[in-house]
Amino acid sequence: MKVRKGLACLGLAVVLTTAGIASGADDTAAVLGKLHHSNQMEIEMGKLAQDKGQSKDVKSFGKTLVTDHTAADKKVAALAKQEKVDLTAAMPPMKNDQMAPLKAAVGAEFDTAFASAMLEDHTKDVDAAKAARDTTTDAKLKALLDSTIPVLEKHRETAQKLVVSLGSSAPPAGKVMAPTK
Repeated sequence: MKVRKGLACLGLAVVLTTAGIASGADDTAAVLGKLHHSNQMEIEMGKLAQDKGQSKDVKSFGKTLVTDHTAADKKVAALAKQEKVDLTAAMPPMKNDQMAPLKAAVGAEFDTAFASAMLEDHTKDVDAAKAARDTTTDAKLKALLDSTIPVLEKHRETAQKLVVSLGSSAPPAGKVMAPTK
């Protein structure tokens, strides 16, 4: 499906890679910056779902994403403040075109594309958050990730239910779609 292409860039899994992340304050800053970026992207996706979603369940999930990722971002910001991390400087560059395919979709096409993208996104998010948690030596960051993972798992489960109810298809867990240019 054309709409789903390019959506693989969204979410924590893409921005929270553990390759090259060792221990230390610089790595904590990088993870916090990437978490902040991911939360911002998920908030935008949630707002988009509330605006463009056709199904009541898609709109409701969008609202949940906004609420949960706003709360998560407050925790990220609080830890960043404690660790004296400038989130703006630590955040990876935003790519404005990442949501373009989803913004172009309408009606039922939007709903199925959104559900599939969120399933794929949150499957990768959970794996990436667990990997970051398991590799960090920063106890505060580990605690933050421990509190984040169950929320991401719940989002993944909700997305899976939406995929099933809408009859959309998502690639198998772990399969990464290449973004379109």
